[in-house]
Amino acid sequence: MYQFEAVILAGGRSQRMGKDKALLPFGGYSTLTEYQYQKLLKNFKKVSISTKDNKFPFNAPLILDRVDSSSPLIALKAILSNIQSDVVFILGVDLPFIGKDIIDTLIKSYDKNERAKAIIAKSPQGLEPLCGIYTKALLPSINDSIDNNNHRLQELLNNKDTIFINFKDSKAFMNLNNPKIYKEALRVNYLTAKQV
Repeated sequence: MYQFEAVILAGGRSQRMGKDKALLPFGGYSTLTEYQYQKLLKNFKKVSISTKDNKFPFNAPLILDRVDSSSPLIALKAILSNIQSDVVFILGVDLPFIGKDIIDTLIKSYDKNERAKAIIAKSPQGLEPLCGIYTKALLPSINDSIDNNNHRLQELLNNKDTIFINFKDSKAFMNLNNPKIYKEALRVNYLTAKQV
């Protein structure tokens, strides 16, 4: 059991999907969010959901951000301001194939580099900022970025004490951000080997 919290980022606008992807059915659950929640609960002492409102048909701890605009940076500020520990694992709701092997690698890297402010996955497609470990030490920089109306999460990470961990498995980072990829993910027989 990992000793810090995990948070599922599920408050996005889902513009490319055309409907709220966090509420789409997946993996035998009525929503993708519950699938991710139950998966992470197997290994984290606490799992919460980052969102703007309680839209889910199941009970789970929520971290609400009360800002009208949406961006991962705003959600990250709410998460880091509300978690009990100084460290959190964050996973985008639309990354259902991230398995325990990837999470273990990220956590081991954090254990070896505890001065790092973030440990972020990097797939063959590029940086995966919604699969990583974040620390409260990032909060001042996040506040500065938001105050300057700069919501680019990747820019924040590139300019700070961030460690990027390379992964070769592109399928694990399949991002369910449009209907075509969602339908493909429903067919992928990848779950049995890669569940957390």
